[in-house]
Formats: sequence, structure tokens, C-alpha cells
Amino acid sequence: MKIFRQFFIICLGISLIIGIVSNLFYPANISTSLIVIAICLIIGFCLPNFKHWANSLSQTTALKICYSIMGLIFIIQIIVLTFFPATVYHDPFRVLHEAELLSRNRPDWDNSTYFWRYSNNVSLTFFLSLWLKLTNIFHLSTNISLHLLALITVDSFIFLSFKSCQRFSKHSAKMLAIAAFFLFSPFAYTYYLQVYYTDLPILVILLLIFKLLADWPQKRSSQFINAVILFGLVVCGQLIKPNLIILAVAGLFLTFSLLLQQKKQSLKKLIIPLAVIGFAFAAAFPASSAVNAVSGFKANNRYSFPLTHWVWMSYNPHDHGMYNTSDVEKMISLPSKTTRQKYLAKALPERLNSLGLGGILQQWVEKVAVSLNVSTLQVAYTGGFIQAPKFYLKWQLPVHILSQAIMRSSFIWLYLIGLSRCLFQLKYRSKLDSIRELAIILAVGYISFYTLIWEAESRYGQVLLPLLLIINTLPGYELRFTWKKSLTAKFGAIILCNLVILSNLISWHTATNQIIAAQRSQLSSQYHAKTSWLLPGKSVSQKIIFNHDINKFSVAVPPKAQITGKLINDQTQQCYSLTSSGSYSGIIAAGSYHIFLRNNELRSQPIEITRTVNYRLTSAVVMINGQTSHFTSLIYKGIYKSESI
Repeated sequence: MKIFRQFFIICLGISLIIGIVSNLFYPANISTSLIVIAICLIIGFCLPNFKHWANSLSQTTALKICYSIMGLIFIIQIIVLTFFPATVYHDPFRVLHEAELLSRNRPDWDNSTYFWRYSNNVSLTFFLSLWLKLTNIFHLSTNISLHLLALITVDSFIFLSFKSCQRFSKHSAKMLAIAAFFLFSPFAYTYYLQVYYTDLPILVILLLIFKLLADWPQKRSSQFINAVILFGLVVCGQLIKPNLIILAVAGLFLTFSLLLQQKKQSLKKLIIPLAVIGFAFAAAFPASSAVNAVSGFKANNRYSFPLTHWVWMSYNPHDHGMYNTSDVEKMISLPSKTTRQKYLAKALPERLNSLGLGGILQQWVEKVAVSLNVSTLQVAYTGGFIQAPKFYLKWQLPVHILSQAIMRSSFIWLYLIGLSRCLFQLKYRSKLDSIRELAIILAVGYISFYTLIWEAESRYGQVLLPLLLIINTLPGYELRFTWKKSLTAKFGAIILCNLVILSNLISWHTATNQIIAAQRSQLSSQYHAKTSWLLPGKSVSQKIIFNHDINKFSVAVPPKAQITGKLINDQTQQCYSLTSSGSYSGIIAAGSYHIFLRNNELRSQPIEITRTVNYRLTSAVVMINGQTSHFTSLIYKGIYKSESI
């Protein structure tokens, strides 16, 4: 039994070490790594004094401070949503687009092949459409509806994090440290706030599940209510993110562990909720079919990918186990799911053989490193600001670098604390309560899933966050700098670290694409989105404002479409002719412009336009043949590329 426990602890510890190294040195840039190291050191220098002050507070006072910080976070979130709207693209937009149609009882699942390829997102689309149906009653725009949903979900996770820490730890320092993380890191202000997708709901659901398990009541009447809530959470979680089934496997491991340890009392307390979880996973399969039926979705095997595709792609040595375009294109080129399965039955063993044992082990390490690295998380699924504010553009790159470094440093400390808990457990073999034992097993289960059989991505590793918040409340070694130096020496070290941060921010020199204005939401020709046509002699125009000079502009134009494109300055009427592919390279001064596309041919030409029901893609409307078209936009991007900012 000791070997069983130690195996999971060792696996988690090794993974956290890889995560620490990855966040320290990736992306491979000396300046950013120095900034990350300096921030980590500042946290370490301040930790003893912070801990002493925080633990001197009562839990009530600490909670009041946490709630005050939540209020401040909420104010910052409102500012971000108001002044820094981001253009959302790829999977989250495709889900949103169909959810809008579904909320108006106008489903159009064949507007592209996306859902036929990735049918796992049908359930999320259905749930999102229910929310939009509710907000439609109050005549709210889709933008406001999404902002409300994002605020509710993000702030619920923050609140649950405080309550979970309070439940599992009596130390106010841990609770206030979590509050500081949410306040100063970009976690609550970027991806999770600006993009609504599967990742954050699962984090909330996991924390709720663990809270229910930890507080499982003795009274049968209360047990029934909690069982219903637990059942609903697991079913919804499994529908939104099918890999939640790892929780069922972890539950079986925990049950086996408790039986071996002869912890009858712990098993007696958890046997009912674990059984409920098992029944919920069983119910999720017919529930998925019911959701498909209600929403009118029908699978199409001509386009769907076999599960082995993800395994095969994850062992492509060229992309460290991440999404690989060439592998996906190969699958698309094959005519049916059956032929894809036949191809993979041969291709997967060949790829594994070509890697060899050393290559496979290297791939595993790289996949863990990618999954636990948070350097790209804040820009996930966002194609830049729709219209970056003028006052912010000068500081955009330094702010981005610094916020990324804070995120990386925060997770390094989160992983360090988790590693200290693992080492403490290995050395002293102190007793683990069943809830935190389940958290360790589940964390290793998720890491194993993304390491062994699935593609790697920074978003996927975030599932460890709620689990580490629970694991890190275990007793462990104190991570701090035990200096016996004077206060002056400590302040000197902190000042030195700040100088390192500032000097590296000021001396930042790299080729950088700074997005000044963009609208990149689209269904994508990659998924055979329905084509819009521009009639002979007709035109499309859209206003766009650049708050900074740009030197590269592009508007999406279908291949081989014969369309004449111009960018016209509204004040000077200066005209910039676009190439046949819709691009222009050269200095374009800041100001107000119109994108102008015209079909001068004698037959209709394809054109790329994104249409929504009630979701405003930009602040400017599109004019099609002189007629205003609301909730419609061209797909464009204005960039300022420089060597230093």
C-alpha cells in the first residue's frame, strides 16, 4: 500500500519539477527568464514577513480582506471588458456562433463541418444556448450575456478557492496568498474573462465536487440534496469536458486504496458520494444522446476523427505533442472515419517505432512541460484587441511581458509548494485524508492522460490548479529564504531584483507583431464554412480606426476571388490599394479608415464575411451595397511590426 501511495506522489512531484523548469526557461528568452527569476526571488524574500503578518489575522479578518480584493478584482474586470474587448476566434467562436442560432431555435449544424469533426463541443453549445435563451428574455445582447457569464464563472472560481482554502487549512496566509495571486496575475483578466470555453467551467465543477465530498453530511435528508447536486455537477462536467471521466478512475483507485489501508470509517463516509459519481458518469452517455436529439445535431462519420488520431498526433516529434496542422490535414484528406481508422492502425505503430523508447520518453517530458507551462495562457483563443486604446499602445508590450512573467512566477511557486508537500509525504509518510488523497490521484490521472494519450496544450494543464489548491494545504516543508541578514540587506536584494526586471523590460529588443486593430472571428474555410457571394458591380465597406501607425494590414479574401480592395483614409482620402490576397505592407498613419472591397467582374465572387445573430463583432457596422448590415464584419488585422518597443 505504501508503494501505491508513493507512486502517485513521486509521479506528481516529477511532473511539478518539469513544470517549474518549463516556466523558468520557456519561451527561450534570457530577458523574460531573468524577469521571472527576479519576481520569484521577490516573492521568496517577502514570504516570511507576509506569512507572519497574515497568520496574525483572524480568519474572519482574512476573509474580509479576501472579499475586498474580490471587489477590486471585479472593478478591474469591468474596466477590461469595457475598454479592452478582444476578438475571439477558433473553437470558442464556432461554439458561440451555433449557440446563438440554437437560442433562437434556428440550429444550423451544417453551416460548417466543425461540429461533425469535434462533436464533443455540442453539449457546451447547448448549455450556452440555454443561457442565451434566458438573457434573450431581458433583451440583452450576446456580448453582455457572455460578459455576465464569464464574470459569474471566474468570480465563482475565485470565491470557491477562498472557501476551499478555508475548509482545508486554518492558516490565513494561504488564503491571502491565493487572493494576491488572483489580484496581481492576469488569471482573472485575460483568457478566462474574455473567452468562454470549456476550461473554466471544469475548474469550478472540480472545486464544487471536492467541497461536496469534504463536507458530506451525516444526515440522510441532507445527503439526498447533496447527492442530487453532485450527480448534476458530474453529468454536466462530463458533457462539457469528456475527460472528466478520469475522476471516476481516480475514485476507483481511492476506494481500492482505502480498502487496502482498512480505513473503513473513511470509506463509509465516501462510499455514497463515490457511488453517485459512478452513476453520474453512466448517466452522462444517454444524456449526451439526449442533448444531441434536443439540439437537432446528427453526427457525420464522413468528417469525424477517430480517437486514435489524437494519440497519433500527440506523438508527432515536430510539435512537442501539440496540435499539428499537417496531421489534421492528412485526416481531412481521407474520405471517411473508417479509412482514417485503417490509416491510423498502421501509422500510429510506425510513428512510435520511429521514435523509439528514448524518443517516447522525451515526448512525454515535453508534453508535461507544455501542459504545465502558462506563458501562452493569457492570449489563448484571442486574436488581439478589437481596437487597442491609444493610451495603452505605448505600454502594451511591457505590460504583456510583465503580466506573463507574473503568471509564470505565480505558478512556479504553486508548483514549488506542491513539490514540498510531495517531498514531505515521501519523507515522513504522514497520514493523508481521503479527499486530498483523491486530489493527488486525480492530478496524476490528468497528467498521465495528456502525457500518454492526448495532445498537450497550456490550457489543459490548468485542470491541476483547483487540485493543487487542495493539495498545497497539506503539511510540508516551509519554502522561504531563512536569511539572518539585516532588513537593509533584504531591501537591497528586493531593489536589485526590481532593477533586473526594469532593465530587461526597457532593453527589450525583439521582432514583435503588435496588433493595433483586429476582427478575426470566423467559421473558417478549413471547416468548409458556407460561402458568401458578392454580386457583380457590388461592394462591401467597413470602418476601422487605428490608434497607432501600422505597417501591415490584411483583410481575408478567398483564394482566387477576383475582388478589388482598398483602404481609404476618411480625413485625407488617401487610398492604399490591397493585393489580390487582401494585404498591404507599408506605413499607414493612425486615423479613421474604410475598408472597401468591390467586385468589378461580370460574375459573383466569393467573399469572407462573418455574420452573427446578436453578437457585435466590432463597433462599426458593415455596408453591403449601400445597405447597413448589423452584426456583420469583415475579417481583418492591422499590425505594427517593430524591432523594439
